Amino acid sequence: MAITDKSKGADAPPPDLLAVIRNSGVLTDRQLEDIRGKMLKGNYPFDSLELAEKLVREKILTSYQANRLLRNKPHGLAVGRYVILDRIGSGSMGRVYKASHRLMGRVVAIKIVAPEIAGNARIVARFQREMKLVGRLDHPNVVRAYDADQLGQILFIVMEYVDGESLTQKLRAEGPLDPADVVNYIAQAARGLAHAHEMGIVHRDIKPSNLLIGKNQVVKLLDLGLSVLMEADQHSTFETADGIAVGTVDYMSPEQACGKEVDGRSDLYSLGCAMYHLISGRLPFQGDSPIERLGKRIAGLPTPIRQVRPDIPSNVVKVLDKLLATSRRDRYQTAREVAETLEALLEKKPSRSIGETFEDEIPSDEYVEGTSEYAQQLDVEDRPRPAGVAKPKWNGKIAALIERAPWSAVAAVAGAIGVAFAAGVFVGKMFF
Repeated sequence: MAITDKSKGADAPPPDLLAVIRNSGVLTDRQLEDIRGKMLKGNYPFDSLELAEKLVREKILTSYQANRLLRNKPHGLAVGRYVILDRIGSGSMGRVYKASHRLMGRVVAIKIVAPEIAGNARIVARFQREMKLVGRLDHPNVVRAYDADQLGQILFIVMEYVDGESLTQKLRAEGPLDPADVVNYIAQAARGLAHAHEMGIVHRDIKPSNLLIGKNQVVKLLDLGLSVLMEADQHSTFETADGIAVGTVDYMSPEQACGKEVDGRSDLYSLGCAMYHLISGRLPFQGDSPIERLGKRIAGLPTPIRQVRPDIPSNVVKVLDKLLATSRRDRYQTAREVAETLEALLEKKPSRSIGETFEDEIPSDEYVEGTSEYAQQLDVEDRPRPAGVAKPKWNGKIAALIERAPWSAVAAVAGAIGVAFAAGVFVGKMFF
């Protein structure tokens, strides 16, 4: 078992571990009495550290629970009807845990929303309305939401637990992925998006870390309906929401960056950014800072993927170009169209390599790399401009400056974002 060095450190374990376990609420009264009985009979040790190790070996406690209890931190291990089993990860919106339903025994994932967000009544009200829509989603390529509630100051969402990894984790472990695999993953993600869009939900934060792949190779969209939690109050400043900018800027669409109203086509642009990143191992828009990359996105000039990976088949480049079109009118118009296009590439000639299939599917004179929409002059009426529209929370200042002078705006706000990054936005302690 893994009792961490931190648990064995300077702070001595609590003298009565059983009392700490009782306070945590992770075990039932019957389980506690059974443990006490075995301790009195000499079957279990009285020493807290040895007892914790014994309970983990017998799968009564998890390693995560034992380490928390040995540090005398029982709070937060029980959330309503759910018992926390392990920590999965964390982000700008909160922390995610593996948990189990007390009665049903179903293993789930619970996202505990950051207290700074949970304390915003306006955002919480919008979140509750959004959860009613999310609860209706039922698709194999969408992480299902089982429950959402607020207990005191704790706002949480209960979701399907996916035994696997995010595509960000896969990319970090393996490097640039095989184009055939990426086409499969993005096609599945597009199917999930099509279902969400048909139900009236725009994701607004598509990126590899929000695409989970299970051990069965099924891709599922994560965090649908949670975009409302990223939105700061109307009166919040750019600096106080820099965590939101950092978390999304490399995948957001030009219209989202400029504050235009977004629809499903914005998600498709983000899906294209994710596809580009997974195939090449690099972001489509390079720069030394988020604000520089944002400026290039608004200018509509991504780095041609064949400069990074020359072996990419022409049809993959064509799909990427259309997904990354700066003008919404030049992109695929629905996620279903994206899924069908990618699935057709995979299914045309299954006995041959995907590269051969892609190259054969389009005559060489029908497509020349570099003539895609993003390399051409934007249509003036569809060029992303923020004039006359409500600026989105954190980027209103950017949008206003862009309207006057795009690249001088980049220089003007670079200092401000640098200060924001240095200061950081501390999410707050969650159950530690």
